[in-house]
Amino acid sequence: MPPKAVMSLLAVVCFWHADKCVCFPNGSVAFSCEDMTPVHPPFTPSTSIPPVTVSTSSANYRPGGVITVTVEVLEKSSLEFEGFLLQARSRSQQALLWPVGKFTNIDTKQFTALHCKNMENSSVSHASGDKKKKVQLTWEAPSNSNYEEIYFSATLVQDYARFWVQLNSSSLRLDSTGSSATGVFYSLALLFINLLSLPAYC
Repeated sequence: MPPKAVMSLLAVVCFWHADKCVCFPNGSVAFSCEDMTPVHPPFTPSTSIPPVTVSTSSANYRPGGVITVTVEVLEKSSLEFEGFLLQARSRSQQALLWPVGKFTNIDTKQFTALHCKNMENSSVSHASGDKKKKVQLTWEAPSNSNYEEIYFSATLVQDYARFWVQLNSSSLRLDSTGSSATGVFYSLALLFINLLSLPAYC
């Protein structure tokens, strides 16, 4: 059989059995790290608004601090999803930076840790195709504060033909007051010690 005919036949087989060719029910979707788009030919991301929220336990974050992130279907909706992809992103100095920080305490029975851009646990996806209405994960901010405002971005897969890409949470502002206060306290303590060490003149 000519090579072109073989390629055409392979394309037809993958089209009719797309779920077996490119679907990853175990969440190993690292190739989607950048644009967060599942490879589900011939389907494209849905443009409808899903009844889903991406929320965080705080509106601020601190360097090295921990945030709880929740992806959840609205209470009155019957929607269930099979898969998801979640990561933190930032727009710092007009440049899109991703991923930011890492996820911790990952339950490997429920979730698959992804090392996007060779950054350990920087993104998380599903570990199985079981139906879900809610996932909750713990995220740790990077120790430096170069990322300014960050947000969480999620892709949600209802089934092979229907999915939403880059559903974003509200932005989280950088809170560096804790580290600043510590620095001020340390400086005052050093000043006090130096004053005590000065000789007394009567």
